[in-house]
Amino acid sequence: MEQGGSFVNRIGIMLDWGIMQKGIKGDKSYERLPYYVEIGKELGLEPVFFHPRHVLAGDERVQGYFWNGHRLVSRLVHIPKVIHNRVLTGDQKARAVISRLSRKKTVFNGLVVRDKRKVHQMLWKNEQIRPYLPNTVPYSGEQLRQFLDKYQVVYVKPSIGSVGIGVARIERHGSDYHFIASKKRKVMSRPELLAAVRRWVGNKRFLIQRGIPLARYGGKTFDIRVSVQKNRERDWTVSGMVAKVANSKNKLSNLSRGGRAVPFSEAVSTLFTPEQQAQTVQRINDAAVAIAKQYGRHFPSLADLGMDIGIDEKGNPYLIEVNVRDQRYSFFKAGEKAMFKQTYRHPMEYALTLIEEQKLRKKHAAQYLRLHG
Repeated sequence: MEQGGSFVNRIGIMLDWGIMQKGIKGDKSYERLPYYVEIGKELGLEPVFFHPRHVLAGDERVQGYFWNGHRLVSRLVHIPKVIHNRVLTGDQKARAVISRLSRKKTVFNGLVVRDKRKVHQMLWKNEQIRPYLPNTVPYSGEQLRQFLDKYQVVYVKPSIGSVGIGVARIERHGSDYHFIASKKRKVMSRPELLAAVRRWVGNKRFLIQRGIPLARYGGKTFDIRVSVQKNRERDWTVSGMVAKVANSKNKLSNLSRGGRAVPFSEAVSTLFTPEQQAQTVQRINDAAVAIAKQYGRHFPSLADLGMDIGIDEKGNPYLIEVNVRDQRYSFFKAGEKAMFKQTYRHPMEYALTLIEEQKLRKKHAAQYLRLHG
């Protein structure tokens, strides 16, 4: 039997299998499970943690897990009507479950197209956000030659991928080219470079993207992780910004690739006057919200995004990429605890709004039946 009062609003939090296993053992991961519980208590929500594999046949019940203050403990419960999807590495089976649940329940941040080329095309349709999009095309030898003629810095990156894996940066220095990737750094002639990139790409789908002349902090380039989420009012809002400073060896700012996180205010304080800093923050904010709205037009379930945005020396923002499952960890690493917590609060508040809307619809339907039934 299901325990606990039926008057408790439950929210499903769907997590990666590995994260669930850590939680069951009481080990820490990038997901702060106590935050969900703490914020949930304030909002009158009880989080039920599970992986798609925990869903029982028929999609009505789930082997759910509840945080007991130290670890996750299991209990068979009904699947909550509203679910926040935080699954990063879904296999086909997991994706099939998420897809089915999305038809029967309200799953936000459900399955979306993550192919960077397709995302770029969706965003490009909106003229208002074109100025934020660096020139991006599918990889071909011919396109690469054109980009190398046109730009000093070019990126070659997988169409589908994350945390900087498979990304190569190419810098032109006179007639030499520097090929920089996570474990590689070579100086080559143009013919050598073209052959090296051909091998690097192989038969996978890659993109070529213009490298933005990024602003620098302490002599190193940085970009900004911007958390953009739907709030209590269902509006897209920026929950926080943090600077990710590139590792000088591979020029990547991903924390898993040697980058480091610092407060955004610290990174820009050396570049701009206080007035210019405020303008820069506003520009980034406007760009992030406009991009989220456009992406959301194609995928209405979206509610929680992590964007990597670069700024040039004048503070103009450019989108590097959109992450559909932001690990939010950079806020913690930069010591931005309030922002870190805010990135948990907004999705929970949004979930509460969805639950309240469902109850209201149910009430109206019941009233209608009483009057007209």
